[in-house]
Amino acid sequence: MPNLVDVSKLTKEQKIKLLEKAKEKLGMSKLQEITDRSRKQIYLYLRGFDERGKELEIPQDVIEKVVNTLTLDEVYEVINGFNPREVTINDAIAVIAKAVQDPGFRNIFFMILEKEFGEYLKEHTQAYLVTKDDIELFEKIVKNEKSRNTAQDRISYLRRALADLDYELTPTKLKEYILDLSEENKGRAEHTAKALKLFIKEVVKPKSTAIARELYEAFKTPKVAPHYKQYIPDLATVKQIFNNINDLGVKAFFIILTETGLRVGEVLSLKLDQIDFEHRIIHISKINKTKRAYITFLHESTAKWLKEVYLPYREDFVRKYENSLRKLIEANPDQNIDIEAWKNKLFPFKEDNIRFEIKQAMKKVLGREFRLYDLRSFFASYMVKQGVSPLIINLLQGRAPPQQFQIIQNHYFVISDIELQQYYEKYAPKLL
Repeated sequence: MPNLVDVSKLTKEQKIKLLEKAKEKLGMSKLQEITDRSRKQIYLYLRGFDERGKELEIPQDVIEKVVNTLTLDEVYEVINGFNPREVTINDAIAVIAKAVQDPGFRNIFFMILEKEFGEYLKEHTQAYLVTKDDIELFEKIVKNEKSRNTAQDRISYLRRALADLDYELTPTKLKEYILDLSEENKGRAEHTAKALKLFIKEVVKPKSTAIARELYEAFKTPKVAPHYKQYIPDLATVKQIFNNINDLGVKAFFIILTETGLRVGEVLSLKLDQIDFEHRIIHISKINKTKRAYITFLHESTAKWLKEVYLPYREDFVRKYENSLRKLIEANPDQNIDIEAWKNKLFPFKEDNIRFEIKQAMKKVLGREFRLYDLRSFFASYMVKQGVSPLIINLLQGRAPPQQFQIIQNHYFVISDIELQQYYEKYAPKLL
């Protein structure tokens, strides 16, 4: 953890505690190797005085090496005497206020943020929240500059895309969204990309040239098949990624995404009343021109874990941050935030946080990351290898368009919900 702790300002007692913490965590042999000191010398440092009783200081280079072996939480707990996980929102506000007033403190604060959340902060600073006024401005512009049919086309595709993106545009979300659309319907992807690029050019750019540039260049308007090379992990790898996700809310999101093969947007938009834990059924209830998401299911072990472990965590999260969200709504009335809709969401977390945590786990396991959409392909591939009919897989993943689904159901392939669930329970991937 270089440069994040000014060891010259640590007291002798704090240095000894840090050394003791490193010894407990690593063991004496490893600590000797890291610090390049003998066992005897380390014991003298821990004691605080030499054989003659003379006070002994731990050298700065030794403490720097020790600090680099500990996590930020561990260093903070040793130096300040309490676990940072107990920090409240009020504590965070106090830290920010201190950073505003003290340039030296601010420099250290930003260095810590950059090290721990560099990728997330970069993505978040490039985010643009779309308001109702933005959409109305866009509609006025295209109606004045485009033909009636073209204008209506651009408006329709933009509104649909913004809803899927939860009215927040970031480079990563835009890139993956267009790639995902390209795999399912290249024509729709092309129209959507044109609408989004026009929106960024006409509405976002006048407000923020820098953000608009990042958003505009994040994706291309599809003309040919996308060049992205799909990655389909095996079940063992998916389990490793799941086990390396630290955040409980993100783990819950990941297990549903992986075990159902649903689209990322479908899982993000799930509401509590769409989950029947007793019968282990997820009602997607989504029908449009290209999708018919029927129903899908949960494994018994997954339903039990979600109900007993995740839901209490989720309730605590909502209870903890509801007041903060209400204040945000009061301060930003133009953003039209619906707090009741937020409280009813199965996953009331920011999509950026979810993606960041999952991709960190991917990097730990694979040393690289892949698209969350590839987990949809993982589900289909896994089921095919189990010998499941593609028709069953299409029904479970909502891939069959309404008309095709109706033809299949009425004339060729009659299957009950109970039979569909039996296929799921027997063949679908299982992480727990």
